[in-house]
Amino acid sequence: MATNLAKPSNGTLTKEVGEANMVSSTNGMYNTLCQSLNLSDKSFQMIQGVLPVQNLAQELYNYFDGIPPKSVGVLYEGNPLNTLSGNYATMLSKTKDPNTFLYQIAFNNYKNPNNWIGGNMGINPIYTPSLEQLNSLVEAGSTAIVSFDSATSNNNIENSWAQSNGSSGVGFWGKKENSVSKSLNEKASASRITVNMNFNKYAFLPVRAGGWFFSGYFTDMYQNPDQFQNSDDWNNLFGPSGSLQRVTNQALLVSGYTITVKSWATYSESDFQEIQKSTETNVWPFYTSGSSSRAKSTYEHNDDKSISVTITSAPGDLQILGMGVIPTDRAVTGGSDNHILKAPSRLI
Repeated sequence: MATNLAKPSNGTLTKEVGEANMVSSTNGMYNTLCQSLNLSDKSFQMIQGVLPVQNLAQELYNYFDGIPPKSVGVLYEGNPLNTLSGNYATMLSKTKDPNTFLYQIAFNNYKNPNNWIGGNMGINPIYTPSLEQLNSLVEAGSTAIVSFDSATSNNNIENSWAQSNGSSGVGFWGKKENSVSKSLNEKASASRITVNMNFNKYAFLPVRAGGWFFSGYFTDMYQNPDQFQNSDDWNNLFGPSGSLQRVTNQALLVSGYTITVKSWATYSESDFQEIQKSTETNVWPFYTSGSSSRAKSTYEHNDDKSISVTITSAPGDLQILGMGVIPTDRAVTGGSDNHILKAPSRLI
């Protein structure tokens, strides 16, 4: 989704004239989550558009497989197009010498149907832990209450790993700024916003590619560009504009939540009816529409003419609210900052 955001010299993002501006609030929400849940802004990425995984492991694993864009927030709208498994397949196809020991292991592991959900090579890669393990670990996790207020939150992300939220959603009432109406989105974005989140259970868990991925081969290819068929092959993956700049290594997972989002703008009864009845209405930053979503939204027109939206998801419906992101070179070489947690969790 194009947001047409410009970046001025002070390092903060601004909107073009006439657009709903959720930039500052998104930055503030990101910082609030980091502070409240003890996350590191040097690697955490917030997911907008909650992704219900229900009982389908492939939906969860396909998201883990995505290459994260350089943004503190990402609007989820479907399975990522740029994936680790896809880039890995490209690497296999661009190897200069297919007779090496490392390549043979990597190729055999990649084509093994047991390493793919459904047994189709290249489709629905398996990640670990298993869905059953993830569910049990999250259920053994912690509860949390997180409160955000746009009037008082810190919206400075200049010291964050991405220094941008250019991949985030741009609207308040809906994923796009004109999902309901431009004027309603502008009214919400120009007014105070509060969000109260109550997580039934949540946990930060390490994730990694399954048996189709052989780290020895990957590391060897990263460290030895001459093993590619030509120099452009390495650059297309790992160079400054390559498709494999970052990988995910942890997930913030939640089982059951109640989230109340309030727009403190003044809304008429006709405004409220339009918002409540529109089939495109979602609410920033937890867009929940879609046939696969189990999250439910209810709307209330308050006495002060503001509107509150309460979003609920039942315990047991595992959902992603964030990911840990590290540069590919750090994933290969290791380092002390490979986790989104500031302090070690008892679960990992």
